Amino acid sequence: MPLKSYKPANFIITFLILFFGSWLDSFSQTQTNNYDIVLAGFTIGSMQADKTTSSKGEDYQIHSKVEFWFFGKIHVEFLQKAHYEKGQLMKATTNSDSNRGNFLTTVMWNKDHYDVDANSYKFHNEDPINQAINASTARLYFHEPKAGDILISENFGMLTTVREIEQGVYEIDVNGNMNRFYYEDGVLQKVILENNIKNYSIKRRVD
Repeated sequence: MPLKSYKPANFIITFLILFFGSWLDSFSQTQTNNYDIVLAGFTIGSMQADKTTSSKGEDYQIHSKVEFWFFGKIHVEFLQKAHYEKGQLMKATTNSDSNRGNFLTTVMWNKDHYDVDANSYKFHNEDPINQAINASTARLYFHEPKAGDILISENFGMLTTVREIEQGVYEIDVNGNMNRFYYEDGVLQKVILENNIKNYSIKRRVD
């Protein structure tokens, strides 16, 4: 039986497909926004919000560190990650490290629902969410919402509905606390977070 002839062109085409396919998979672009965390007029910490877009989808990361004195030194480090594919949230994790303990929350898409295991100080939630979600609190740092949008709080694994207070100002209820987001020309400028002890704010830093 005669040997099949070797075709260099086929080899080159195969190589280019493999090479550029791998290159496209590795390509990503990251956008970063920085914020100061302010309490009673004093800067008590910082926050970095990252959005990474790649062929695998969109990834959001919110990382903050806070230290202040309130009848003793308070330390809180917060790391939140959310992964989207084709516009749908597929996985979210929230890690918090504080004087009150270390806590982990996970939200995972499982065929037709989200498995929720939410843990924070004096809070636990395992109620599943039986619908696809296309927005979350992490996305608010890069995308201005619309009134009526339904999003998930990654930290508590709970749904909330966006209310528009006035043009560019939106409010959401997160586990009984009202958080307000302020946008200018579609860019988040400030967040006011309600807290049982004292409200604090997150303000965009322009370097």
